[in-house]
Amino acid sequence: MDTLIKTLGITPSLAGDLSVLLLFVGASIGLGFFLGRSRLILILMDIYIARALMTVLPASVFAFSPYGGVIVFFVLFIGLFLIDRRLFDLHLSNIGTDFFWRILVTGILVTGLLMSSTLYFLPKKLALDFLSLSVYGYFASATALTVWMILPLVGLLFINHRLK
Repeated sequence: MDTLIKTLGITPSLAGDLSVLLLFVGASIGLGFFLGRSRLILILMDIYIARALMTVLPASVFAFSPYGGVIVFFVLFIGLFLIDRRLFDLHLSNIGTDFFWRILVTGILVTGLLMSSTLYFLPKKLALDFLSLSVYGYFASATALTVWMILPLVGLLFINHRLK
């Protein structure tokens, strides 16, 4: 049986990788429909601001724990999330026939950026305890970090054009 699986090119972590993919898509759709497009865009802004603040904070802020980076990131993110409606006056119309795909794409972009940011600040050893190396690479490799930082900005160019 092992030789058949190896011959087909199926990795032992395929079930876990598919589970992460299904969880990712489910979370994206759930976030999209639960929060709505306007709130998702505010969350994208919160993630970008939290990541920017993380780059200017001194290393001593994270020294309290090996997981200090991810803890501080989530404290900043949640703090911004709680006050972002007061910081940003953003209104986007939810009318139009393309509402569903806009919600879906925005949900995927938010979920991907949040997962990439979390894995960036989480120690790699801990992340690899519950993720396969290939899934980790999709979100936390050097290329993936760059792609997940740029992709939402490019996506917003297409998602937020004014309806005529």
